[in-house]
Amino acid sequence: MAWFARNKQEPVVEEPVEEPRLPDPPAVDAAGLRSVADHTSYLLSLVEPLRPFGMTLLDAWDQVVCEDIDSMINVPPNSTAKVEGYAVRASDLLDDEGHLAEPLELIELGDTDRLPAGAAVAVVPGDVLPRGANAVLPTTFGTLTEGRVRLVEKVAAGEYARAAGEHLEAGTRLLSEGDTLDDRAIGLLAGAGIDKVMVRPRPRVVVVSSGEHLVDPGDEIGHGQSADANSFMIAAAARAVGATVFRVAVHSNDPAAIKQVVTDQLIRADLVISTTGGKREDYEAVAAVMQDIGLVDSVNVAMSPGRMQTFGLIGEDRVPMLMLPGNPVSAYVTFQAFARPMIRQLMGAGTSHRAVRAIATQSLRSMLGQLHLLRGRVTSEGSVRQVAPVSMPHALGELAASNALIVVDEAVDSVRAGEAVKVWLLDEE
Repeated sequence: MAWFARNKQEPVVEEPVEEPRLPDPPAVDAAGLRSVADHTSYLLSLVEPLRPFGMTLLDAWDQVVCEDIDSMINVPPNSTAKVEGYAVRASDLLDDEGHLAEPLELIELGDTDRLPAGAAVAVVPGDVLPRGANAVLPTTFGTLTEGRVRLVEKVAAGEYARAAGEHLEAGTRLLSEGDTLDDRAIGLLAGAGIDKVMVRPRPRVVVVSSGEHLVDPGDEIGHGQSADANSFMIAAAARAVGATVFRVAVHSNDPAAIKQVVTDQLIRADLVISTTGGKREDYEAVAAVMQDIGLVDSVNVAMSPGRMQTFGLIGEDRVPMLMLPGNPVSAYVTFQAFARPMIRQLMGAGTSHRAVRAIATQSLRSMLGQLHLLRGRVTSEGSVRQVAPVSMPHALGELAASNALIVVDEAVDSVRAGEAVKVWLLDEE
């Protein structure tokens, strides 16, 4: 008989390794188009806000606060005089029978000394009241004779004095999570004794320009070449949103060269934006690189201009990357429609566009089922905004002359002159 039985070893079944992929994208319509709203929501679902950390006030300017901030001190921190007169204890001004008390002795005190009973200290507006004083007796309420103040009128506690915390009490809510720290907010926090705040850092956006026929501005332009405008325009647009921007260029359509440049930038990028020169081979070279090093979503969006959209999470850290169309107008419109909300998402800020209503000065035509973003110029007459379409032969000149994008919704095929239309403002008002 065997002393023990050897356990049978179960065969090892290797589980299939599931290839990483993006979450399921939104559905497309009968024409194979994804709506702008669905595409925007999908992209934002793939971009996480950056982690917050503490910064000094000036370094944190124009960044989003990640905490509720309360005042650390009273403002003013001490009670001060509102008028010229004498700092007193209100209880010293009446005797036991309710009549005006005997003259008060006028004295001088050090900064930390306490006002003794039966005494007064001369003050002018803004002077800090000595410890123990709780009112100011105006000069007209008393007469000064031989170093003593004879009372003519009395004052109650708190009269003619600005109490500590009258403007702002310690513990008062100053800013809430999600607020943007502008110059006035910095002054508010500094005045409340706060020197550091918890904010999300500026997103680091790397704009990668590619295309073998592109040359940098200032370089000699040879036959078949053109100056690279898109990458400079988009880099400036990203900076205007609030990002820290780096621009790099690879004057090639070689996928290996593009891959090297892109992967080199991932260590410092929170978002990569690709710009090209508009040729089909430029776009295809970048698309091939994105497929090679990331998870890619490529789709036709129901939008004009900018129908073809490509987005990916690339590299080991899954850095978001957006490829813009090569046409300057399409590239800029795509930036405003999708890249701007993503940068704002990284900042932890609101992603909605600066949308207002304006009266169309001319009729506008569109195609049902597509969102049209037209270049426009908004002007104001009093409280009424008007918008006119901008049309020029030179695409970049057209963009330079525009200060808004006219939004014609998918369900609208025409807008008549005099009708209200939604616009996205491109410049701060």
